[in-house]
Amino acid sequence: MGDPHLAEAVSRARELLRRGAYAEAEELLSGLIHDIESRLGDRAPELINPLYQYARAVSQQYPWTTLPHRERAALERALRLAVEHHGEESRPAARIQEALALSLNSSGEAELACTHMMNVVRFTELAHGDGVLLAHALGGLAYMLLDAGRWEEALATYERASGIMSGRGDELAEFTLLFGKGRCLIEMGRHADAVPVLERAYTWFLGRFGDNRRAKELLAWLDRARLGAAGALET
Repeated sequence: MGDPHLAEAVSRARELLRRGAYAEAEELLSGLIHDIESRLGDRAPELINPLYQYARAVSQQYPWTTLPHRERAALERALRLAVEHHGEESRPAARIQEALALSLNSSGEAELACTHMMNVVRFTELAHGDGVLLAHALGGLAYMLLDAGRWEEALATYERASGIMSGRGDELAEFTLLFGKGRCLIEMGRHADAVPVLERAYTWFLGRFGDNRRAKELLAWLDRARLGAAGALET
């Protein structure tokens, strides 16, 4: 960002966001966006980052399961500008698409979220290759595919992410992928296959974090898998 005034304003907004002063950051960024529009036009590339930060400020003031109109409009506009000025497979476009995908998925629009997250995965693979960043992007996509009811695709994506992440020392990431894989298998009716996957996830989580609310949620999924496997044996 070449304009010192813009750089300073965005830096100030980031600091407000870091401190949790979301309403103040929203007001600052709203004014900055209008200022850029009046001086440089409504398609200026200088709008991309303020729009992205504005969406963050708005999102933090609402429950995570909602997607406020202003947040969505800002992200979609920022994405259009990022694609126009930097290209569809650019870092700015991917960053905005990931934020938009997460917001859409949390508010119940899993199918549309998947479309955006697939682009993020494509960019990550092109930019970074077959590494941890790709595994994290694949894990995000798998979660959205699972929410969309696309279980076979979700399972294949979880398995690919697990293959990349295996042996890299990030046990929490591996646990998250295991839990997602187990849920996929249950949704597909493959209860017997889900049991060892969820047992491994539950055992690791219990040893790391103890018997808390999340552990009870895991146990409920494991019990569901065991009951389904036992029922299949009886028929």
